[in-house]
Amino acid sequence: MAKITWKGEDDGDNPGPSFTKCFDMKFPKGQAVEVADRDIIRRAQRNQFFEVTGVPGRPPKVDHVEDQN
Repeated sequence: MAKITWKGEDDGDNPGPSFTKCFDMKFPKGQAVEVADRDIIRRAQRNQFFEVTGVPGRPPKVDHVEDQN
């Protein structure tokens, strides 16, 4: 399951709100929220105010490395 963290909207000396409601969910600032809905995950990945980790799916591509022995 993916985890989505809302980064907040702090602007210099002006602290922003402590949570936001987005995608019909509540996201406390700086706290990861587990999300299984692929549409919400995709939308959060495109949003600069969210960080998405642990997305299920294919592992990242690894370049082939020759054995040096």
